Amino acid sequence: MGIVPLYVWGHFQSADNRDKLVARTEQPVLPEVIEERRNQFLRLQELDPYLMGRILRVFRIFKGVYCPSNPRHIESAELVCELFKLPAPIPDARLNNVDYGEFKGQPSSIMKPRHEYVEIPYPGGDSWLDCLAHWRSFFEEVLPQYNGQPVLLAGQAGAAIRMCAHLCDGVRLSDAVDLELTDPKVPWVYFYKF
Repeated sequence: MGIVPLYVWGHFQSADNRDKLVARTEQPVLPEVIEERRNQFLRLQELDPYLMGRILRVFRIFKGVYCPSNPRHIESAELVCELFKLPAPIPDARLNNVDYGEFKGQPSSIMKPRHEYVEIPYPGGDSWLDCLAHWRSFFEEVLPQYNGQPVLLAGQAGAAIRMCAHLCDGVRLSDAVDLELTDPKVPWVYFYKF
């Protein structure tokens, strides 16, 4: 029996995110967002180098950093790793979000609740069960090598909190997919037991 602590760090904003559209896979992070985050970090380092030094030490706990394989996810994870002096993230397509199919690029408001797509795929896309199969494969094949060591899942928060809630905390998938990132009760740290 083993356990791997998992920490979730979301991606930075793309144009689709800004415009409240269902994000398209190829969307990169907005360049001004990357610059803004880098500058904020540098300002914090200048304002309180002691505190930032301590924070950087805390981030050394991560023995592995993984991210989805889409541009905005990779860019976000790379920036997090650059700023916190972590090893380069390893992209893995199994960590990609559910494929929203024909909804990509459309207003988020036109979609039915996520739990209606647990077994039935989004038109032209995947179901949440399909997404779960990919994530479960990653968990079973990759995470056991980090037994007892923290892993950072960087660059993807939506699918990450939903899949981790199900795979780590046993939340029913139909309930897990409806979790919202903005809910302060939703954790960002999970423990995968195998």
